[in-house]
Amino acid sequence: MRAAVVYESMFGNTATIATSVANGLRKAGIEVKVIPVTLAGDDVLRTHDLVVIGAPTHALGMSRPNTRADAVLRGAPAEVEARGVREWLETVQDAEHVHLAAFDTRARSMRHLPGSAARHVAHLLRRRGYEVPPAASFYVSSIEGPLAHEEEARAGDWAADLAHQLMRQVA
Repeated sequence: MRAAVVYESMFGNTATIATSVANGLRKAGIEVKVIPVTLAGDDVLRTHDLVVIGAPTHALGMSRPNTRADAVLRGAPAEVEARGVREWLETVQDAEHVHLAAFDTRARSMRHLPGSAARHVAHLLRRRGYEVPPAASFYVSSIEGPLAHEEEARAGDWAADLAHQLMRQVA
């Protein structure tokens, strides 16, 4: 089984979680590529059995050009302005037999707020006809980070559970 973890990250926190997710999938025996969204092709869904999509929560949902520009003003690298998960999903080609999952990073202070980049990703994918398990959120202590205690380990465990569920489905 081949998987890709496609992620968008402003301050490195979502990238760290994406790596932890990939490591959790690898522990379950899955071959994994970790791909920044700026480098993700439109064929990722067609060339993988599992695609896990990660994004930071911005303004209660997925980033937009203006929220990415604001992140750059706060110190994020300029290349994050190029393209986010939202724009990638608009161009990605559908596939019949791919499994999908989504996660986000969000400030711990947003824990009880309704917005979530991962839930927005899952919603868009469901509208396209995909089955998507409940999205996961991983917490940062503030907008720029760092990650809250134990979130990297929790991400790896979440991914390993995801892989085991998937393997039961396809068996």
